[in-house]
Amino acid sequence: MDEDDGSGKELVPVNTSEEMTSANTQLEEQMRLQMAHELVMNEGLELNMPQSDTLYGHVKQIVHRAFWDSVREGLRGTPPDFEHSIRLLAEIKGILLELIPAGAPNASKKVEEVLDMDLIKQQIEQEAFNLRGVVEFIVSIMAGLCAPARDSTVSAILTHEDPVDLFKHVFEALDLMRLDFVNYQLRTIRPALLANSVQYEQGKFRAILESNPAALDKTKLWLQSTVVKMRGANANITPSTLLSAAYLRLLDCDVDPVPETIHMDHTRFVLVSRELGAVVFSAATILILQSGVGPALQHDSFANKVRVVIYQLCADELIEHPRDIMANISEKLLDLVKETVTQRQLSDQECDKVRAMVSALAVPTNSVYCLLWARARQYFSNLSGGVVGDCPAGFSVCSTDLQGVASKFTHLVSYNRGVFGPFYADIIPEILASSQQPMIEG
Repeated sequence: MDEDDGSGKELVPVNTSEEMTSANTQLEEQMRLQMAHELVMNEGLELNMPQSDTLYGHVKQIVHRAFWDSVREGLRGTPPDFEHSIRLLAEIKGILLELIPAGAPNASKKVEEVLDMDLIKQQIEQEAFNLRGVVEFIVSIMAGLCAPARDSTVSAILTHEDPVDLFKHVFEALDLMRLDFVNYQLRTIRPALLANSVQYEQGKFRAILESNPAALDKTKLWLQSTVVKMRGANANITPSTLLSAAYLRLLDCDVDPVPETIHMDHTRFVLVSRELGAVVFSAATILILQSGVGPALQHDSFANKVRVVIYQLCADELIEHPRDIMANISEKLLDLVKETVTQRQLSDQECDKVRAMVSALAVPTNSVYCLLWARARQYFSNLSGGVVGDCPAGFSVCSTDLQGVASKFTHLVSYNRGVFGPFYADIIPEILASSQQPMIEG
């Protein structure tokens, strides 16, 4: 029977400890899966210290400042209050023991002896405690453990005389050393993870799915909406063509909500889409300028300069599509045309014509852009299906760029299908059946 608070209203039951534990376990599984995936997909993955200009960084600075002020106040007392210092030394001891390799028992033994908290408390009581000497010992151990890049940071600790400054710089250096240690461990486990990444990620996701049967709901919506689009286009629907069409929709950023099976790589798919947009825009710009201005622009050197200008502007502005900075692009390209047409000065009318030709590409339905985008998508589709062919017409100057973006896309698709293939195989027949589409093997 539901409890009543006396107002006649039923109390809403709160989460039980079992539910909280289950939620925490699922979150931990997702975090492990995300970290493993990033290690596989990002060869140069490294963890970094939080930036000081972030909200977290500001809060951390405020809290730390208050703490260190408290430590300083204690040490300046008569007699000095070493309560905070003892806690700091105990924490330093624990960190050092974590960083000391298993094959160096003598170093661990020495740390245990010198940083014996009971002994230190006795020395404080007898007014025989030498804080500076203990910190010098700590720094000597740190110097033997740190990476060469941290040598100067560690050696600079002892240039400070104030006890609180000594503690602060010890902890700052230890934070860096722990970060180095974690990144070393990540580099160490990456080869083994690469060899078993697909099986590992499948197992982790299966565990998540078992604890949360709704963990594929957004993926089902993605595939169901793709079936609708394919049926509207009278496309032949098989499990394979359905998946290919669904992946191609990621190039158009035509997926909301983001499927669970794509979530970890969604940002990568978005970046691939933006890169492809820049490549297609560059190819379209080159075509219209070369055909609309004349033979002076027919050389590959001009085309390559157009590529560089557009890619650089897109990279600098961090925009979603070149059309978002059309005015800037238009003027830069006009300057480039003027530099290239050296035999005469362009008239105002000719300059306006160049601006108009480039600006026309800002319209999403521009025929030249849409044609090249469709060709690029088909090229990506063929590659995803294992059909290797030449770059499509219109991309001769940008062929290397198109191939580079296509390689990123096919790698993402291939890995995603490898990891989530069994899950797609389970839900696609159900989706096709529910859409009243006869399932075709293939």
